[in-house]
Amino acid sequence: MMLLATPAFNQSGPRPGGLLLGVFDGRTPCQELAAILEEKASPECIKIKWRLTLYQDKPGGKEGDFEILGFIYKRDNPGNGRWKTIRGTPKNPEAVVYELDLPGRPPLYLQQADDNIFFFLDQDKQLMIGNRDFSYTLNRVNKQL
Repeated sequence: MMLLATPAFNQSGPRPGGLLLGVFDGRTPCQELAAILEEKASPECIKIKWRLTLYQDKPGGKEGDFEILGFIYKRDNPGNGRWKTIRGTPKNPEAVVYELDLPGRPPLYLQQADDNIFFFLDQDKQLMIGNRDFSYTLNRVNKQL
């Protein structure tokens, strides 16, 4: 039997402020991201189901609020914080990277592939490599506004 970390996504409750930029979903391997976020994951945890909602402070803005749901957040307690865009990774100095600041945890880095796809980066801003079952990507689930 495979154990999964797949919480139901909470659609109610307080929301961060700002204009909706997008909603992104994905399923990633569990252990590596748990380590990056300094969370304990049982050895049986093989995947994390994610939903990231980004809000921007103003149209075209380069920062805003976010809400993230994954195995480390309870159904009624999503992670909230601030994001900002920064430039560059070791292999691509022009890459657009979203830095998500999670209170009490290391930042989470996402490289924007295009308007609809993000790739997870490790703490050295290197692309994370998935496995045959799951990738380190988030895909837009709503039309761009």
